[in-house]
Amino acid sequence: MEFVIGLDERARHVSAASAIGLVVAVLFSVFNLLTPGMLVLGLIELGAALLLVAPALVLSHQAGRVMMAENLLLLSAGVIFGALIVLGGVEGTGLFWVYTVPFLAFFLKGERLGWAYSLAFLGLVTVYLLVLSPMLEGVHHFSPVVSVHFSMSLGFYTLVAAAFNHVRSRYEAQLRQRKDQAEAAYRVKSRFLAAASHDLRQPAHALGLFVARLTQLPHDAQTSALVSRVDDSVRALQEMLDAFFDYSRLDAPSMELRLTTFPVNQIFDKLRTSFEVMAAEKGLRLRIRPSGLWLHSDPVLLHRVLLNLVSNAVQHTRHGSVLVVCRPVHGQMRARIEVLDSGIGIAPEHHDKVFDEFFQIDNPQRDRAKGLGLGLSLVARACDLLGHRLTLRSGLGCGTRFSLEVPVVRAAPAHVEASPMAEPHAMAELAGVSVLLIEDDALGGQALVGVLASWGCQVTHALDAQTACFLVRHMPVPDIIVSDYRLPGPHNGIQAIHMLREIVGRDLAACVISGDTDMALRQQAAQAGLVLLQKPVRPAKLRNVMRSAVRSKVSG
Repeated sequence: MEFVIGLDERARHVSAASAIGLVVAVLFSVFNLLTPGMLVLGLIELGAALLLVAPALVLSHQAGRVMMAENLLLLSAGVIFGALIVLGGVEGTGLFWVYTVPFLAFFLKGERLGWAYSLAFLGLVTVYLLVLSPMLEGVHHFSPVVSVHFSMSLGFYTLVAAAFNHVRSRYEAQLRQRKDQAEAAYRVKSRFLAAASHDLRQPAHALGLFVARLTQLPHDAQTSALVSRVDDSVRALQEMLDAFFDYSRLDAPSMELRLTTFPVNQIFDKLRTSFEVMAAEKGLRLRIRPSGLWLHSDPVLLHRVLLNLVSNAVQHTRHGSVLVVCRPVHGQMRARIEVLDSGIGIAPEHHDKVFDEFFQIDNPQRDRAKGLGLGLSLVARACDLLGHRLTLRSGLGCGTRFSLEVPVVRAAPAHVEASPMAEPHAMAELAGVSVLLIEDDALGGQALVGVLASWGCQVTHALDAQTACFLVRHMPVPDIIVSDYRLPGPHNGIQAIHMLREIVGRDLAACVISGDTDMALRQQAAQAGLVLLQKPVRPAKLRNVMRSAVRSKVSG
């Protein structure tokens, strides 16, 4: 038989039928045991409930044993209803319950096997009532009229059960077809979004770098104001692209959690790198307290959650501080990560709404400069996907506290290494630092060369991995490699960095830039010990990552 519904749905059907059958069988067995003359029927019903229905209920929850549970349930129905026909039940009313057999058969086995079981049961019952029953002693004898009418009515109810099953199967087939169409459309949309993500991020990345370089040039007051507005617009565009593609990725059917064990400081270091400059520019004190706790979660998705929370905190705090801490709770079985700020706060009536898509408290006019309103919705959905409890405490003028609880690993695994990213204390300026840039996009490469040169870096530009290897063999070893992920030829940016490190015989400082939003790419970069910067990259973030990477290699 071909089932239209999936195995999980079948298991739920069998489990529900078994649970109902077990309760009904036990109740009627007790009733018959207490009824004079019904002891044998009560014992048969109780035995079928305990030996057939109860095991069917247990097996329905075990993968690969759903069909066995179905067969046990049908066998129990045959035993109980057969006993009702033979023994008659209380005053011959046992026949009333036999009509449920074809419905149960079609419900559990579908059309083909449902017909086979129902017709076989109908044939056996008819032969017994009309031929065998009159010749046997010690059984309940029904009159010939009752026997004929019952056989005819059982045949009628078999047709009714088949009709109901046909309608149900048709709607299930339509539902399956619609579901397949929806999944196919979603796969097309996911492929489109993946391509659009890279293709849209590439020019936005170059545009941001060009504008950043433009802001460094001397201008008159009017031009400076215009450039500042352009810079604000580019940042808003970049933030909206990040929010849109991150949010759409959570809906992807291919979205898989990659749970692993890692130190929380690995994420805290990245947060410090991402927001230290931004907080300093606003005059805020950003405090991210180091912690020795090790967590069990998806580090990439958890980092994205905290990235949104800290970004919101910095954005909505005018003065004061932003604090990120991680403390053990619940007997050190879980860790509570908290993001606290001294910002404007959130009124209690908005605590639930802030997690809705596109909801913004202070933006009823949908000012795009204030983003899309997807950040906290992404946080809530990611925490739900991870199974991390998320709570909010806030009040107007009292700041905001977001907390999420993550499972803790008591002992740090020996095979897991902490992130190579070091804290950016008093890191050296980038003036004089030699950079090998691997970027094949003309606009992106030109923009990056200009920005790096404006920081005083000595930039060498290669278009692919082979050219980069040739340059490293015939020039002084660079201090840091900045590579795009997608490169022409057989090697990507991560592979190119690995090849260059093998040539020089040591781990060169390096980072990867990419417009791809695939979670697997982030995991691949993390496993290679590389920082992955998502396009469009803000110059301040790139500068901070480069400082940190160079500093860590020098101190190492």
